[in-house]
Amino acid sequence: MMSHSSRIGLVDCNNFYVSCEQAFNPRLRKRPVVVLSNNDGCVVSRSTEAKQAGIPMGVPYFQIRQQLYNINGVALSSNYPLYADMSSRAMRLIHEQIPQQEIYSIDECFVDLSEFAADQALVEAFRIRQRLLQCLSLPVSIGIGATKTQAKLASAMAKKPSGSSGVCDLSSPPGSGRHADMLLQSIRQVWGIGRRITERLEVNGVQTIGDLLGRPERWVRQHFGINLLRTVQELKGQPRLPFQTAPEPRKQIIASRSFGGAVYELNDLVEAVSTFVTRAGERLRTDHSLASVIEVYYRAKNLAAPDIIHSDGASIILAAATDDTRVLTGYAIEVLESIYQPGLKYKKAGIVLSGIVPANIRQPALSGVYPMTDGPSQAMRVMDRINQRYGRDTVKIASMGARDKAPWHMSCSRRSRRYTTALTELPVLSAHGMR
Repeated sequence: MMSHSSRIGLVDCNNFYVSCEQAFNPRLRKRPVVVLSNNDGCVVSRSTEAKQAGIPMGVPYFQIRQQLYNINGVALSSNYPLYADMSSRAMRLIHEQIPQQEIYSIDECFVDLSEFAADQALVEAFRIRQRLLQCLSLPVSIGIGATKTQAKLASAMAKKPSGSSGVCDLSSPPGSGRHADMLLQSIRQVWGIGRRITERLEVNGVQTIGDLLGRPERWVRQHFGINLLRTVQELKGQPRLPFQTAPEPRKQIIASRSFGGAVYELNDLVEAVSTFVTRAGERLRTDHSLASVIEVYYRAKNLAAPDIIHSDGASIILAAATDDTRVLTGYAIEVLESIYQPGLKYKKAGIVLSGIVPANIRQPALSGVYPMTDGPSQAMRVMDRINQRYGRDTVKIASMGARDKAPWHMSCSRRSRRYTTALTELPVLSAHGMR
């Protein structure tokens, strides 16, 4: 097979949360739409029309409520099960076409296009765009570069009016028209350059990528360190960031939530923490990992002094590393009971699993009460299989509770249906239309 130079693609789903909503509700298309964070707090995703109307990212919803109403806009609660499922489907479709894939986030992944010549790599990029639009109604932008940093920048350039085709290729040799455009881009567009470094560069007269690449590498390293030097070299087309088809093992798993209402009672906290442990346990088993340490923490207010924020937490080392939700929950409740204080108004709680090791090196407790096995217990395998087939929490541990609405539940009154993950929320098409 002919050898080609390094060529990396970055596939980025445009306005991902909003695009997922529009895929199932075409009436939202061509309208200003925003998706809100937990408990309908801040804007975390915007349609193109919302961006054009001047609605900023991260703004609290109450500040733009009237503006959105005036332009016939729509605000939706976050629908994380839908977004996670759509992400999984999109990544699977991309992997079927380009097996060398590195998932970067819920809506982005790198693909290795090095085996393709430049013109064929472009063809593959357009095929990915067409396939995701046809199969999932998800619009994507794709950047191609000789390095990850170039590809990330190219994907941002592909979103601009000048890149209306949705694909931007920076992998060609320097001197091309696209490279000239790249040199004019602000350093604020560059992946890996944070706000503080950006401000320091701008003080030194570095405003654009062209300004940055014009500085000697010795000057970059002397004043800003090795990390910025690597970024500069990546921008020049010299690969410094490895392509990782297998994700790095997690060192921690965190599950937490700000509560939708006021929580005072221990029983409510037990339900919340049990739910967080359940989610973390699912991730452990998906990663084929075990945890040996669990931490529980909370944030609360004192009713007698509402301006004072109380926070506390504690951890415990497990007798043996495990992925069993029942065992993890037992430890978590034990820790929670040790730090719970009556009379506080609890606003947030969470758990952290650490001491994570691969499941294939499972070590039993010295007491011998925890059997050595090659994977999750039979009960956990059955529970996961049922929940995957019939929907999340079809089978769950009792301490999670059975209430449809509890004060610790997230406020999501504007949430759309979980079209792909909840059988009870599947759309039904009849002679009277869809309901």
